[in-house]
Amino acid sequence: MNERLRRHFDEIEARLIECPAILSYQIIRRDISPDGGKLRIRTALTGGGVFECFLYVKDRGHVSYPLKYSFHWQDSQGRTVKRRENAPHHPGLPYAPHHLHVGEDHVEGFSGKPDIFVFIDEMECILIRK
Repeated sequence: MNERLRRHFDEIEARLIECPAILSYQIIRRDISPDGGKLRIRTALTGGGVFECFLYVKDRGHVSYPLKYSFHWQDSQGRTVKRRENAPHHPGLPYAPHHLHVGEDHVEGFSGKPDIFVFIDEMECILIRK
């Protein structure tokens, strides 16, 4: 087992527990091997929304990097609020395949590191301040 990835996945779970915008969560998949790991989580949010995340992480020595990821937040009506991912379905965007969906109709490229903690912080800030 990869201890660094185990700690990282534990930190994600701890953040879910402490986030006041998250009512409950379910770990659908958590696999850790010596060279990588997969994590899939589904949460119920205040106001009836849902947050789902998927991470497929590879580990090379002292560096871990996501091969695939999706952080998806939808409202109580099933509409996308925000989703950050690297699915290759917007190849014309800057920094493709990394992109951000905002609402149902807007997609933009982004160059930052896909950080689940930043995504949860943004979500919490919006939901708790409503």
